[in-house]
Amino acid sequence: MKGSSHTMIGVTVGAMAGFQVQPDLLNIAVGSFVGGVSALVPDLDTNGLATNRITLSKKITQWLMQLVGAGILVAIVYQFFNAGFSPAILLYGGIGLLFFIVSRFITQRRMLTLTGVMVMWLGIVMQQSIGILLMGSYIVIASFLPHRSYTHSLPGLAFYAFILNQLQQDWQVDGLLLAGIAGYASHLIADMKLLPMNRRGVKWFAPIWNKEW
Repeated sequence: MKGSSHTMIGVTVGAMAGFQVQPDLLNIAVGSFVGGVSALVPDLDTNGLATNRITLSKKITQWLMQLVGAGILVAIVYQFFNAGFSPAILLYGGIGLLFFIVSRFITQRRMLTLTGVMVMWLGIVMQQSIGILLMGSYIVIASFLPHRSYTHSLPGLAFYAFILNQLQQDWQVDGLLLAGIAGYASHLIADMKLLPMNRRGVKWFAPIWNKEW
């Protein structure tokens, strides 16, 4: 199922969850947003809609890294002609070349890994927010997983629910946990083999039982 379809389903079930918590417009709006976002989270294990929305594109990243590398090399040349040779020139020259080399091999999945690391760092900066730290760790782990594996399972849902519970405590947003679980679960249900549009199913009990449903 396409990411846009997952989003629409997530928004719907999230709105219903928000209404259950408190039947007012604010809770319904919050539930819709959280449900829609959560419905995309399981697909962080692939180059899909969710991954591309939270990371810079590969081309932009390569261009930025090459620009930084070129800037370092230009600064080294300037330093050499003005102050002569020093051991630091070799060090910074190596760093500049490293930027060029890495830019040629970086992938969108590794960009997702870096995004997860930055989210974890943000959690440390924001008074050591456990919820944000855990969300960053989820993103990092998902960036190394094959598609429709652990993020598409009950353990993945449980881990995400634990993250939402921490965020709800950190931010004091009623209904965040329920709407997020509803959105995430809607993705797994919509990806089940029982539906005719799905050739593959969901391994609900991975890694204990890898049968697709």
